[in-house]
Amino acid sequence: MTCRTIMNPDPPVLLATETVGEALNRLLTRRYLALPVVDDDRRYIGLFAKSRLFGLMLPSIVALEDMLPKIAHLTDLAYLSDDLDDLRERFARFRDRPVAKYADPEAPTLRPESPLMEAILLVFRTRNFVPVVEPQSRRLVGVVSTWDILAKLQPER
Repeated sequence: MTCRTIMNPDPPVLLATETVGEALNRLLTRRYLALPVVDDDRRYIGLFAKSRLFGLMLPSIVALEDMLPKIAHLTDLAYLSDDLDDLRERFARFRDRPVAKYADPEAPTLRPESPLMEAILLVFRTRNFVPVVEPQSRRLVGVVSTWDILAKLQPER
């Protein structure tokens, strides 16, 4: 069995030209944790996740932590103001920028012919969904989500 057999072929997406503010509204109204970002030809650009929104409000050094020794990781941000007005002000700096600028092109993807077990492994690791991308065209052709996989576990009726 392949991803093509269980994927959602028409997932919700963000267009590359939509703003970070529009992305936030979509995530909130639909209660999504992330959405694929595509261009006008539905070519996959990357994944825009709620964690990216949080990252935009944290000091930029946090984005570099993976490259730093553990001892250099921030553990106390008490020196930053944390009231809602300050957070809204930080967010306002990014609100009108295109979401494509913040999409993660390194997020895992699957091919339509990827084996089902590979999809299960990636969904297990991401705890959400994985975009399915046609390798030659880079077009988004679907997503495999937790719900797509779990629904297949139900007996056929």
